[in-house]
Amino acid sequence: MKKLLCYLALLGLIIITGCRKENKNHVCDTTALRNGDEWEANSITFQHRLFPEYFNLRAGTDISDDRDDKLDIHKIPYKTGIHYMYRGSAIENDSLVGADYYTYIGGDQITGSWSISEIPDSSNYIHITFYDECTRKVEGTFNCTLVGTSFDGTAPDTIRFTDGRFEGKISEE
Repeated sequence: MKKLLCYLALLGLIIITGCRKENKNHVCDTTALRNGDEWEANSITFQHRLFPEYFNLRAGTDISDDRDDKLDIHKIPYKTGIHYMYRGSAIENDSLVGADYYTYIGGDQITGSWSISEIPDSSNYIHITFYDECTRKVEGTFNCTLVGTSFDGTAPDTIRFTDGRFEGKISEE
């Protein structure tokens, strides 16, 4: 009987430990209108590797059987409020949030690439509406217009995300 209880206790511990590991890479919910059409993405929020005082939101979807896309908003401060987005130069400047959008075929071949315009625009922002330092839970909204080129000629020159919403738990990557 003691052996059975020990095995059950050990099994319970393994299950609990497994659940904790799964929660480390918490998938969050992200929705928006992409060029006016509903867009739902599987997303993760994770601590930025080069700048640990910031986190990233990476949202991706399956467009079709062999095509997918990804919106990456990077260098978001761990504080509530509105944070404006700027072109990729955000990596060089500590205080700037950046965003990029990509389409892929076959999971690894880029077919299109878009970035925030170089001209500052108050309509490109991420608004952190909730952040809990202890649980690392984060919620917010976003809007952004990205410009670029489609490498295969089938995608639009501009991608506009409006009414974006996300929530998740920031993991360390």
